Amino acid sequence: MTSAAGSPAPRSAPRPSAAQDVEVGDRLLLDDVSQAEVTDVRHGFYQLPEGRTLGVAIGWKSGDRKSGLLFRKGTDLLARAAADQ
Repeated sequence: MTSAAGSPAPRSAPRPSAAQDVEVGDRLLLDDVSQAEVTDVRHGFYQLPEGRTLGVAIGWKSGDRKSGLLFRKGTDLLARAAADQ
């Protein structure tokens, strides 16, 4: 995206979002600063560091070869990429 002057437009800052609010198709910023698209979301009981508790499993993919799962409490904050990123 470029501005009217032809220089790159500034990117919007990522938005913090509770894990329980993430939806399929959202783009998240991972710890290594790459972006990943959410492929599926499941709510249930998971073994988290504080014990077995209600949480969210978030499937993601980044590019052709990277994918994974995040397990988080529903209230944990994740960095959701702005729509223009």
